[in-house]
Amino acid sequence: MDSITISNEPVTMTGWDMASFALSNKLGRVLLYGPPGTGKTYFGMNYHTDGQAAYRLICTEEMTDTDLIGGMTQSNDGIWRFREGVGIKAWRQGARLVVDEINRVNSDVESRLMALIDSTESSSWENQYTGEVVKPHANFSVVATMNGEPEDLGQAILDRLVVRVNITEPHADAIKALPEYLRELATTVTARTDEDRYSIRSFVEFARLYEHSKDATRSAMVTLPSLVEQLVDSVALKQVVGA
Repeated sequence: MDSITISNEPVTMTGWDMASFALSNKLGRVLLYGPPGTGKTYFGMNYHTDGQAAYRLICTEEMTDTDLIGGMTQSNDGIWRFREGVGIKAWRQGARLVVDEINRVNSDVESRLMALIDSTESSSWENQYTGEVVKPHANFSVVATMNGEPEDLGQAILDRLVVRVNITEPHADAIKALPEYLRELATTVTARTDEDRYSIRSFVEFARLYEHSKDATRSAMVTLPSLVEQLVDSVALKQVVGA
């Protein structure tokens, strides 16, 4: 019999800690929500996959069943063939389906999406062209992301995404990937909740633009306009330290 250790020590977990704990322990349906630009999609695509492939589905007002399930397409030889969408591909391979901006799914395909992300045991789909019945592989999993609050989703989707993790700050690895001279400022600014908040992407773009142009002022004006003075100071300090 396995022994169980119960500790009275308080446990503190960040949103990323909770997401890692859920995915590393094989929970198959997880919603990551919170402000944009914190790396929710990147995390879903790259962390705790255990060798799984990962497919990204970006929800838009224009998406159709073809994006999810697939449809008939004409190949170069003139023959019409059924081409599977990312949902069925993920089902077959036991892959992870990352449903990006799930709150933007349109009503026409919402029911199809709900069927795709339902429990593995109760899901199936019949190809109307071939008669084949496809069921999700036992390892199929879903990570959904959204900018906003879970209350923005319909109850039917929430019933399928009962594990919901609030992500309020960039992942530590995203901060570490920045040049060292940007890390402290990025950590502070991305944690803001007011109109002066910038996402981690803005700092990535500043670094790219500055490294190419060597013009800190103009790079900041284009990518992080309210932080021009602080960024110029950071670059100046970098040059002094690196000298």
